[in-house]
Amino acid sequence: MVDSEREALENNKKPFTVQVEFDIMQMMLTTLSVISRTWQLGYPRAVVFDELHFAKFVSLYLRKMFFFDVHPPLGKMILAAAGNYAGYEGNITLDRIGQVYPGDMPVFQMRLVPAILGSLIVPIVYQIIVELGLTRWAAVAAASFILLDNALLVQSRFMLMEGMLIFFMALSVLSYLKFKNLNHREFSTQWYFWLILCGLSFTLTLSIKYIGCFVAVMVVFFHARDYWNMLSDYSRSDMNLIKHIIIRIAILICLPIVTYISIFYIHLTHLTKAGPHDNIMTSAFQASLEGGLAALTKGQPLNIAYGSQITLRHTYDSVPGKPCWLHSHNQVYPIRYSDNRGSSHQQQVTCYVFKDVNNWWIVKDPSNDSLAVEDPPRPVKHGDIIQLIHGITSRALNSHDVAAPVSPQNQEVSCYIDYNVSMPAQHLWRVEILNQENGEKNWQTIKSHVRLVHVNTTAALRMTGKQLPEWGSNQLEISADRLVNQQATIWNVEEHKYTTSVEKDKQSLDLRQSEMIPLEPTHLSFWSKFLELHFKMIFSSQDTELEHKYSSEPLDWPFDSKNLAYWMSPHSNAQIHLLGNPVVWYCGTIGVVVYLLFILFYMLRRRRQIYDITDGEFKKFVFIGEVLVGGYLLHYLPFYLADRTMFLHNYLPAIIFKVMAFTAFADHIYGISLSYPRVQPVIRFLAMILLSGAVYAFLELSVFTYGNTHLTAEQIHSLTWKENWDFLMQVRHK
Repeated sequence: MVDSEREALENNKKPFTVQVEFDIMQMMLTTLSVISRTWQLGYPRAVVFDELHFAKFVSLYLRKMFFFDVHPPLGKMILAAAGNYAGYEGNITLDRIGQVYPGDMPVFQMRLVPAILGSLIVPIVYQIIVELGLTRWAAVAAASFILLDNALLVQSRFMLMEGMLIFFMALSVLSYLKFKNLNHREFSTQWYFWLILCGLSFTLTLSIKYIGCFVAVMVVFFHARDYWNMLSDYSRSDMNLIKHIIIRIAILICLPIVTYISIFYIHLTHLTKAGPHDNIMTSAFQASLEGGLAALTKGQPLNIAYGSQITLRHTYDSVPGKPCWLHSHNQVYPIRYSDNRGSSHQQQVTCYVFKDVNNWWIVKDPSNDSLAVEDPPRPVKHGDIIQLIHGITSRALNSHDVAAPVSPQNQEVSCYIDYNVSMPAQHLWRVEILNQENGEKNWQTIKSHVRLVHVNTTAALRMTGKQLPEWGSNQLEISADRLVNQQATIWNVEEHKYTTSVEKDKQSLDLRQSEMIPLEPTHLSFWSKFLELHFKMIFSSQDTELEHKYSSEPLDWPFDSKNLAYWMSPHSNAQIHLLGNPVVWYCGTIGVVVYLLFILFYMLRRRRQIYDITDGEFKKFVFIGEVLVGGYLLHYLPFYLADRTMFLHNYLPAIIFKVMAFTAFADHIYGISLSYPRVQPVIRFLAMILLSGAVYAFLELSVFTYGNTHLTAEQIHSLTWKENWDFLMQVRHK
């Protein structure tokens, strides 16, 4: 071995040497990103838009009080951890946007976490472009556009979810690309690292908001397709392919499931106290919370007996977030409804969304006139025939072949009044317990899910969720439905006591004075809570109001057609708005469209055996389009199917994809221009114009980004670049 060869070999080994590379441009962009997102982070020291909700959630979290949100809890957990680290105890009350935070609330520290994660989106986008095999100048352009977008900056500066969401989403894509580019180093430490980080990243994304499911689907699809392509590689052994599929299933399916469940385990085991949203959950869930509806063993009897006084709650809310209880009162159904149908003119039975003395019923044995509990109590069992006597009016729950008031396809339910006409009482009901455990046939408080089936007609007692007219006090309709097997016919006893008085007057007095005060929480398994919470999250409406002044439609988003007011100073026209950089948004939208057109153009040309670019370049161009254009469409188009109030911030996850798609297309055009030297100066000039325009727009609109400038009416008017932009102005009274 010659000396030169020996020296080269020694240089390659160097076991104690660490080589470090610094990308100066990436470091500069990252530094600018951190500065722009953390500058004056504590201003305004007031509630900004949805901080009203998330700051409330953090306060409840730190006090271990249960709350309900339609999104997974990770984002709130991160904010709560930051607040707890800063010494915040959650002892404040917030009720409106613009309210000044108390002095002991660590506003800066709690906004810092979203700001830092939002800042890191810039270098991640830079790295994604590099991993896609594009030039460093394309990476600089993409990262610069993300840096200069006012909307992404605003959303990262406050206690909001999107900064954290987009960070983990972008990290998911980067991790996949890093992993894909390590095909030559299978099963190495780096290979495992990026695969694990990919699985964790998309799990954390969807654990903040369920829109993260889109990036999870995209990344898992690419992994599955990569493995499918590996199956056709005859150089791979069967053991190699088996090892690959086992590892990918373990890391991309099992690990995310375990991580997701673990997040909810921490969430549910931490929130042990009753909170403001308890009534959204079932009685059993409420009973498991400290200070909530509870104390089966000491507060009320477990087994329902003949003579029991009970309240019946609808188990699965037909109106999301609005529990209701079987209710009756002295009013009767009108003789004729508005559509000229006749009624029975019997006593109304409704579902009432508030606790009320008229929600109490007495379980009666049809063969016995007594309403008192025997000694010892005789429990009601699955299959027993009972009567339900309204506690205050002493009339029996009844149904018959008369159309219900709002749902005429169902039977009317009433409390029977004997008018001495040919309408006999039909007030027998069969108890069907749906969740019998370990052969337990007794009807039990809270635990038992029951269906009450009318004996004469085999129709089940149902809460339709439809509102009665004014004659029914706008309460919810109760009917009897022959379609028995549905969730709308499931009930459970929530409050329960034994009737000890035989005289009606004393029974009524007992009911009026009854107040079920929880003494201790009952046990509900984690899995029961986990499944119930997800059921409520999926079927609950996210929005309480159908319209909002600043709501928008998906068609408004691509060209930055609407803004969203976040905060306004009470003393001047200084204000903060969610508003995109028009240059960035227009370029991104045009880039997506043109990229798709170019793919179609190349496909048509290749169909005619005309090859403008090589097979390798074409495959690379298509793959980049799948990642970037596909990612954009996947995070944008589903909103056209959403039936709810939408806001501009719903569009933010899609923005980073369209920005990268534009820069990828520009990089492709620049690569083609290398064969045409005269075109290159034009392309460079256009690039400088666009970048300068983005900087100009960013600086001009920064007054709405930071909200620290006192604006005059003329300045606001001059900055209203689009007709639909709606800024605020103080009304001065003379």
